[in-house]
Amino acid sequence: MASFRDPIKSGLNEYHGKLKQTLDGLTAEELLWQPSAESNHILWTVWHMARVSDRWANSTVLGNDELWIRDGWAGRLGMSEERYGRGETPDQVRDFPSVDINLILDYFDAAHSSLLGMIDELNESDLDRDVYASYRDESFNIGWILGHILAEESQHLGQVAYIRGMQRGFDG
Repeated sequence: MASFRDPIKSGLNEYHGKLKQTLDGLTAEELLWQPSAESNHILWTVWHMARVSDRWANSTVLGNDELWIRDGWAGRLGMSEERYGRGETPDQVRDFPSVDINLILDYFDAAHSSLLGMIDELNESDLDRDVYASYRDESFNIGWILGHILAEESQHLGQVAYIRGMQRGFDG
């Protein structure tokens, strides 16, 4: 019998795989290209996607330290522990460090695995449980959080694919 976890994990795994396909073959210049001065670039967007999964799963739902801090990803990527992406200015996006995409993908993979592990720990009754997100000074129920992660990550995957297409065309 299928669990409530199965379709959620299926969606998360699908966007994880499609993201890697979309990034395949892009140059460092393409990863940092911005369609306009107030647009996100691909490298920033992929980093933010990892931060979304890490923060919601580890900090908010599980009440643990984020992998970003606990495993030293902030230091490895040369960024502050507080940096998350939400509400950043165009200057902050433009000044994002030019780091190897593979390092960001290593963090993304770790955050993705952690998110899947968190889902495996949930019971169906947990979906209605409220948890406090200190970085937003607000509570959310876990069911909403899971839906939000799926929606936000899908949105960002679409942005990455669109920016790639703007540079390389339909089949690029």
